[in-house]
Amino acid sequence: MKKKVIAIVLAAIIAAAGIFVWKSGIISGGATGSDDSAEVYVMSLSDIMGTNSGYSTNVFMGVVEGQESTGITKSSDRELDQLFVSEGDTVTVGTPLFSYKTDSLVAENTQYGFEIEGYNLSIADYNNDITKTQTELDKIKGNTDEDKTKKEELTNQINSLNTDIAIAQNNIEMVNAKIEANNNKIANSTVTSTVDGTITKIADDTNPYTTDGSFITILASKEMRVKGQINEQNVWAINVDEPVTLRSRVDSSQTWKGTITKIDTESKQENNDSNSYGGSSDASSTKYPFYITLEDSEGLMMGQHLYIELGQTDAPEMDFTDGTYLYDYYIAYDEEGNPFVWADNKGHLTKVSIELGDYYEEQMVYSVSGIDNDTLIAFPMEDYTEGMKTVSEYEGE
Repeated sequence: MKKKVIAIVLAAIIAAAGIFVWKSGIISGGATGSDDSAEVYVMSLSDIMGTNSGYSTNVFMGVVEGQESTGITKSSDRELDQLFVSEGDTVTVGTPLFSYKTDSLVAENTQYGFEIEGYNLSIADYNNDITKTQTELDKIKGNTDEDKTKKEELTNQINSLNTDIAIAQNNIEMVNAKIEANNNKIANSTVTSTVDGTITKIADDTNPYTTDGSFITILASKEMRVKGQINEQNVWAINVDEPVTLRSRVDSSQTWKGTITKIDTESKQENNDSNSYGGSSDASSTKYPFYITLEDSEGLMMGQHLYIELGQTDAPEMDFTDGTYLYDYYIAYDEEGNPFVWADNKGHLTKVSIELGDYYEEQMVYSVSGIDNDTLIAFPMEDYTEGMKTVSEYEGE
C-alpha cells in the first residue's frame, strides 16, 4: 500500500489510540480523570511519523453487505407448499419466495357453500311457514276471546319465523366472510419479496426460525455498507467517525470513501487471518467486526471483497527521515500561544516546549526542534496534567 497512507493516516490512528486509552481506561483498567491510576498512551515520534523501518500500516479486508435485513414471516397456521429461493439468491421486489398449500382452504369453502345452501333452504321454509300462518291469521274475522287468542298465537309464530330468518341471514353473512378470507389467502398463497437484496437465511427443520422469528431473512441491497474485522490487539487503532478508503482487490485504481460508524466489541467472532493484511495478526486472538458507511456505493456489488485502508488523503508523499517533523494536531499551545507537546519523562507526563519551523499544509506537518525521533509523545487532550502516568505499549487482555 502507498506510503502516503502511513504518512498521514497512521498518525490519526495513533491519535485515536491515545484518546481511547485515556478516555476508556483500556490499559488502566477503566480509570478516567487525573487520578493516579489513569495512564496516557505515548508513542515515539519516529513511529508517529512512520519513519521506523519496522512500522507498517494496517490494512483490513472488508465485504460489501446491506445496511439492513428484512424478515419475511410464515404463518404458523398454514402449511408450506413450495420454496422458490435458496440462501445466497438475489431477489427483487415481487420475486416469489414461497407458497402455502390451498387444498384445505378450497375444501373449507366447499363446506361453507353447503352451509349457506342449508341456511337458504331454511329461509325458504321459514318464508313458506310465514305465508301459511299469515293466511290463517287473515281468515280470523271474529273478535271473540278465542279469536283474539288465536290471532296472538299466529302473530307470535310469524314474529318467531322472521327472527329465524334474520339469524339465518346473519349466519350466511358470517360464512361468506370466512369464504372471502379464504379466497384472499388462496389469491395470496405465494409470498413475494418486499425489497431488493440477497437471501441470507432460510429456516429449516433444524432451525425452524431465524433469530428474529422470521422464516426468510433478506439483506437489503438498496443501501450498502462494508463489514471488516479487527483483532483484539489492534482494536484500539480504529475509531468511530474515522475516514477510510475502500480499494478494489481486482483493480487498485478503483476506490470508494467511507467512515467507520460502528466497532462492535460485543460481538466476538472466530479468527480469520484473511481479514487482516499488512498489520500484526495473532492466530489465537479474538476478532471484532466493524462497519463502514459509504459516501457513494456506485460500482459496488453485494458480497464484493475490498481492502480497507485507514484514512482518506491524496496528499503527495513526503520523506520524514531527513529531519524532525510532527503532525500539527499533536501540538498544543499554552495561554501565551507557545507551542509544546505532551511527552513522557520517566513514566510520567510532562510538557516539552518546541519550536516550529516550516509548515507543509498538504501533509499537515511542521518541522520542529526541541524533541527528537525517540521522544515519546501523547495526543494532546484538555484533561491532561503533568505527572500523569504514561504507557508506551498496548497490553491486550
